[in-house]
Amino acid sequence: MGSSSAQSFTSIPVLDFSLSASPDTKPRFLSELRNAVVNVGFFYLVHTPIAPHVQQAFIEKSLAVFDLPLEKKLEIEMVNSKHFLGYSRLGAETTASKTDYREQFDFATELPAPGPDEPLYRNIRGPNQWPDESAIPGFRKAIEAYLAEIRPLAEAFKSLIAEALDLPSNALYPFFDQPPQHKLKLIKYPRPSSASDAQGVGAHKDSEFLTFLLQATPHSGLEVQNKSGDWIPAPPLDGSLVVNIGRALEAVTGGVCTATTHRVNLRPQNFVDADGKALGPRFSFPVFQGMSLELCAEDIHLDIPAHIRELVKDQQVRSDAEATFNKAFRGKTGEGTLIHRITSHQDVGRRWYPELLDWALKERQGSH
Repeated sequence: MGSSSAQSFTSIPVLDFSLSASPDTKPRFLSELRNAVVNVGFFYLVHTPIAPHVQQAFIEKSLAVFDLPLEKKLEIEMVNSKHFLGYSRLGAETTASKTDYREQFDFATELPAPGPDEPLYRNIRGPNQWPDESAIPGFRKAIEAYLAEIRPLAEAFKSLIAEALDLPSNALYPFFDQPPQHKLKLIKYPRPSSASDAQGVGAHKDSEFLTFLLQATPHSGLEVQNKSGDWIPAPPLDGSLVVNIGRALEAVTGGVCTATTHRVNLRPQNFVDADGKALGPRFSFPVFQGMSLELCAEDIHLDIPAHIRELVKDQQVRSDAEATFNKAFRGKTGEGTLIHRITSHQDVGRRWYPELLDWALKERQGSH
């Protein structure tokens, strides 16, 4: 694909992670990765290092947790956690001010809660709410084992993306906390009962560095928007993860890496398999690779070579990245992240951060 591919991509590229391991094939992998991150913003990743038995146990327990009685799920409802971790009942989250028709659990790398004297935004990191072990034996072990498998993959991409942009392999390292906290969502999209329920999740861009998505059931529905405005399907591909660029990576690279708008469309035809047989709910399990909460604008120094910057022909992409950068780095990155969380989960905001929520909602109204 040439430099106009961002406007014309009609399918999602497939990258073979095993090519990155050998000096003979790594240049090919980096070339394909460069095309994917600059021109598309999404790619399938096959031959990942995730152990199949770990992934299978993770899928089984993640499906099973949704079958718990509602009162068990409500014991770990997100509103009980100032860290935005736990259970969200159907329709509890919004995207672009419209309700998302999905039920979900949020987990993350297990970390201690910050101390009372630390900045408020550090409450984004903290301990999980786990369901009762007797209610779903082995659940926590399966979730933590999967996150432990994702972590080295996410670490590898910090170097691989830098190398794909002809930067030193460690160029992105200063943008991450140690230990990092990766966020995991377990999402169930029921078959919609009416057209008004067709927004599984509205058109949006992810806010983090990279997203590693496991599509756990055969449903189509994930759609990616190219620069011409066309919606390109990203159906499940056996043995793959879907990887996409978040706004944070787009911002720190000045738009060289593109964060692409995507959505989940719950049309009835997306709940039927190739043989016309009805499918049950769609299950989707993304892991979000977050950047440091402590970054300021002056911390971002990436000397991307001119021949890489020139791959971005679309001025709109550059100005979008600049706007995102200015918003994300108004203060510490954690401050903007906290505002985003409390406006997406206003029940949590009302309980734990009422003054900040009132301020954020007024600010949002003023910007419209």
